[in-house]
Amino acid sequence: MIRRWIASLAAGLALAACSPAAGPSAYTGEPKPALWKIADADTTIYLFGTIHLLPPDLDWQTPAFEAAFNEAGTVYFEADTDIPPAEITAIVQRTGLLPPGDQLSDRLDVRQQEALRAAAARFDISPLALEGMRPWYASVVISDAAIRNTGFEQESGVEAVLRPAAEGAGKTLRFLETVEGQLSAYTVLPDAVQVSLLEAGLQDLDKAGETLTEMVTAWRSGDDDALAALVIDEQLTTQPEIYETLMVRRNAAWAPQLDAIMRSETGVFLVAAGAGHMLGLDSVLVMVERLGHRAVRVQ
Repeated sequence: MIRRWIASLAAGLALAACSPAAGPSAYTGEPKPALWKIADADTTIYLFGTIHLLPPDLDWQTPAFEAAFNEAGTVYFEADTDIPPAEITAIVQRTGLLPPGDQLSDRLDVRQQEALRAAAARFDISPLALEGMRPWYASVVISDAAIRNTGFEQESGVEAVLRPAAEGAGKTLRFLETVEGQLSAYTVLPDAVQVSLLEAGLQDLDKAGETLTEMVTAWRSGDDDALAALVIDEQLTTQPEIYETLMVRRNAAWAPQLDAIMRSETGVFLVAAGAGHMLGLDSVLVMVERLGHRAVRVQ
């Protein structure tokens, strides 16, 4: 379960819902999720924006994507979550739990406390366990509990499909960041911002399933404008601090790694990272272009 929480965090979003999600039949038309390419004489990097949680059996792979995957000798993912459970637990304890004696409810007003208790009862989560969590982590735990009722699964997400396929094909695996580094994007947020993240998640429990379906529809059809409106624009408007730390700073850390590949390595590489990182004026694509490498959309 902790691994599923980590995977959902990589999207940089609080995804929660409580009503059944749309099944694959709701997604019509030929799939064409965005695929980008950076290339010079001896090096090619394909960049594919992923969705970490998808409905089971959703068709999203295309001939263009399969060709890029087959051509790549090395596949990059955001972080290596396939590490011993004890190690992940230790990381979560360091980053997600409050100091001994502190309580989450002490950081919340009466209305927020009531909403937290209602969510705990609704999803059968221990209130005592929630009390020991930092606000961002409580948000993730509640979101995970809600996601399990939507029909969306991390096991059906892009990374869950690609990683075993890459390993089975003998490809080299690399990672843009560590799990602890990924979680630090949340831990650096001030308490007040973490509380706002938790409150937003609690307020959206009844409608985020529909939003998630809209996100997957836009992603699968390659409609980056619609996806950006859902993933980027709203977050910029309502939670700019979260956008800065979850998107902008991480993109800024990834872009030099891609620049180094282009300048010092040869061959074909595939980077599979959350679709939000490929969108907007602060995207990793824009940042890589500033370093001299223009990304061209191939799908």
